[in-house]
Amino acid sequence: MFRGLGEPVARQLEGVELVTPDIVYDGSYELDLGGRSVQLRPMGQAHSKGDQVIMVPDAGVMFTGDLVEAGQFAIFPWFPPYDTDVSGVRWIEVMQRLAGAHPRVVVPGDGDIGGAQLLAEVSQYLAELREETWKRQDSAMGQETLVEEVRALLINRHPDWAGQEWIEPGVGCLCAEHPLRCPGAVTS
Repeated sequence: MFRGLGEPVARQLEGVELVTPDIVYDGSYELDLGGRSVQLRPMGQAHSKGDQVIMVPDAGVMFTGDLVEAGQFAIFPWFPPYDTDVSGVRWIEVMQRLAGAHPRVVVPGDGDIGGAQLLAEVSQYLAELREETWKRQDSAMGQETLVEEVRALLINRHPDWAGQEWIEPGVGCLCAEHPLRCPGAVTS
């Protein structure tokens, strides 16, 4: 799929070989790295179908992968009909659950390492995106106008964030999760 996203991406993937995992598990898994415990925890469908966080409890560190992006709009891999595993609604729930763990250090998928405030910022942004998308449910505007309004509003609220191109797929995803609420929603 990624090779199909264009020549620049395909070039970066030349020679890449997928490796079969040594360990396969259901649910959580705990690794002992010579006296340091590392916990692998599945989060269920949110940013993707198989989101997982890695916790290092004795250090208070949480690795989030692309569930958290620091200093940028959340990456919504929403490309119907091929890639629709993201769930904006579940993503908000997952972020609230992760914030409850109170990590000291959060290592995001992209951007600078931070603290628990990164979890709150992503959760707040996702809730803003959902709220601004869904509150336009009763309007007579089309999908294109809805996207333009939400995009302009969120860029205004977060002018220094990168990745503005991810706002539109986020709106599309949230519309598809509640197609009766959004005009012209594309469902998978």
